[in-house]
Amino acid sequence: MSKFTAVVTEDVAANRLLSKTVGAEGITLAATTAGGTPDFRSTGTLKKDDVITVIINNSPAWLVEAGEDIAAGATVAAGAGGVVVASETGFGYVAKEVKAGELASVIRSTTGGGAGQPGPKGDKGATGPTGPAGPKGDKGDTGATGAAGAKGDKGDKGDPGEVTKAQYDALAARVTALEGAG
Repeated sequence: MSKFTAVVTEDVAANRLLSKTVGAEGITLAATTAGGTPDFRSTGTLKKDDVITVIINNSPAWLVEAGEDIAAGATVAAGAGGVVVASETGFGYVAKEVKAGELASVIRSTTGGGAGQPGPKGDKGATGPTGPAGPKGDKGDTGATGAAGAKGDKGDKGDPGEVTKAQYDALAARVTALEGAG
């Protein structure tokens, strides 16, 4: 639901069609002129120069005073003073037969001037800043072990290196021990 304030420019009876004008003085409302396209309807009596709050509730049906007898299903348009009258073209239709002076249940089939042609697509806007990095995710499952690779070539024979005195003494002690056991 949306709402805004507006100034009423003339006395308007309850259940009449209203049209909005936007100008240097702000938003104003008056009874819809005969043949005009209504923007709203009055739910109560409005006095000239009243500042009112307009509440938009997107109701598809309005209760509006009939300016003449109207048959059920007839198309209606704005008549003098913001009443509804039967018309070949209009902004809606009445749900059931109504006599002049009664409240007509008007089903709106257009709003404003109706739907216009879509405008051209606008340019792509600038890319916004990059946000902070998100948290690190959980570690994934370890995959299956792959097949063993081919056996590599035999390497070169390494340098035998030098035997230390400690290694020689340890080897000599083992040989002596083995000969004594034998």
